[in-house]
Amino acid sequence: MNSTFFCDLGALTIQLRQRHGELARKLRPLVVEFEELSNGYAAKVRSGQLAESDIEEFMTLERLCCPFITLTLEIENRDENEVPTHVLKITGRGEIKPFIRREFGIPEN
Repeated sequence: MNSTFFCDLGALTIQLRQRHGELARKLRPLVVEFEELSNGYAAKVRSGQLAESDIEEFMTLERLCCPFITLTLEIENRDENEVPTHVLKITGRGEIKPFIRREFGIPEN
């Protein structure tokens, strides 16, 4: 089944689009790894350099323009001595993985 996904850029005001872009530019360099999931990707993000509230704001804005994407934020703590890692899961239905890869700049394996 081939599905086409379109972002609704009209869902965000100019100011919100600018804020979304600003948050995306802050978030992207902090991604240390992408893990492929059956229905999308999990981005492991270094914590401590971007407030959780900024990640949550990015997720809110992303959902406004792309309501077909499911975004979930998890905080991992592998052991007491490690800094927690934020895991941003970007998932959806159907043939969404190529769309996610393109929109979030995820390299192909």
